[in-house]
Amino acid sequence: MPADDYVRIAVVTGVHGLAGRLKILVLSDIRERFKVNASVYIKIKDRYKKFTIADYTDYKNKSGLLTLEGIGDRNAAREYKGLDICIEKSEAEKTRSLLDKNSYYYYDIIGCFVYYQGRLFGAVTDILEAGAGEILVISSDTGKQFMIPFVESMVDIGDIRNNKLYIHPVEGLFDI
Repeated sequence: MPADDYVRIAVVTGVHGLAGRLKILVLSDIRERFKVNASVYIKIKDRYKKFTIADYTDYKNKSGLLTLEGIGDRNAAREYKGLDICIEKSEAEKTRSLLDKNSYYYYDIIGCFVYYQGRLFGAVTDILEAGAGEILVISSDTGKQFMIPFVESMVDIGDIRNNKLYIHPVEGLFDI
């Protein structure tokens, strides 16, 4: 499957214990994605390796402890540190009804065209998790990258269904 058929739900941040348990940063608000016997994929370079969840426990804040079938010891688990854990986009779509009215998946936002002062400014190329919330990474038509906090006062998502966002950065945020 192509890379855009997968959705990132976590990142492996380390190893916990000797039995191959992965310490993960959970990026999904839907913890049911980590239920026993569910399938997940770890992105290794340009391919996705399928695993079955054997166990999951919430840890601290947005962390969790994940045991995957086929990863049986600490050394094997270390190989996955820093890699993304994904699910198929079709699985993510099954939970769309659980989202609030004005909530979207990251893949709904990444790729949206961004308009500033009535003109096409660029496109959303990434979303970063920050302590206080998310930050949109926008690549302009000139190739420069800009970051803007993903807050209602600066980003209008009213036309997201048409793949368009309108930004209203505070004075001095962008050096244009």
